[in-house]
Amino acid sequence: MRFPRFQLSIVLLLFVQAGSTLAFAACSSSTNAKALHLSSVCANGRTIALTFDDGPAPPYSALILSILQSHDVPATFFVEGQATDAHTDMVRAEVDAGMAVGNHSWSHSDQLPTASSDVFALDTQIAAQAIERAAGYAPALYRAPYGHTSDSMLRGLRELGYVSIGWDVDSRDWTDDSVDQIVQNVLGAAHPGAIVLMHDGGLGGGNPDRMKTIEALPRIIDGLKRAGYTFATIPEATGASQEQTSSHLEELRCSAS
Repeated sequence: MRFPRFQLSIVLLLFVQAGSTLAFAACSSSTNAKALHLSSVCANGRTIALTFDDGPAPPYSALILSILQSHDVPATFFVEGQATDAHTDMVRAEVDAGMAVGNHSWSHSDQLPTASSDVFALDTQIAAQAIERAAGYAPALYRAPYGHTSDSMLRGLRELGYVSIGWDVDSRDWTDDSVDQIVQNVLGAAHPGAIVLMHDGGLGGGNPDRMKTIEALPRIIDGLKRAGYTFATIPEATGASQEQTSSHLEELRCSAS
């Protein structure tokens, strides 16, 4: 089920009124602790992390996964809950291929940074349950839609047991940039410890053409390899667990930000 951009609180209320039995952890106002937010990873050994947002979306996610596998490159996919529910097999394929999977919200709403704690928690947990059904684990990594965070969102993520993941290299594959420019956007800004933002699905639940990303990806990988980079998932590069465990918030080896 997909929704256009919407008034988030109204749509989530409809889920509850429809009889959903979804359990969620409301964000507590009793603590000011915020989730750790990482926009880069450990730079040891010229490590770089490729990340893909807004999927899964056929046929693009499968094509991107095939490219990654053929080049023996691990990556991290931040998947939307709605898209995961619609394409469970694709998320399972990503996990089976050794990719990491994180939570990119249910709604991809730009209202989430200012939403109430209960609404934010519900959106996050609906997505988490969809991801757990597909991936086999509850995710511990979260990327905010559009990369927009707030203090209240980070407090909520801490309550819900997440590490927040941003980026510091934007491929700009979501713009009108050409394939050549997308390649240059990444190769020109790459540095040890970079987190690279790319997309395998549609912004906000849509399904735009991601073929430029698919054309650019092999060139990006080849260029980074020639420059001496090695690739890692976010968990591999930071020690942050990809799944919720009793101690995962204390497991970080590297907290570059």
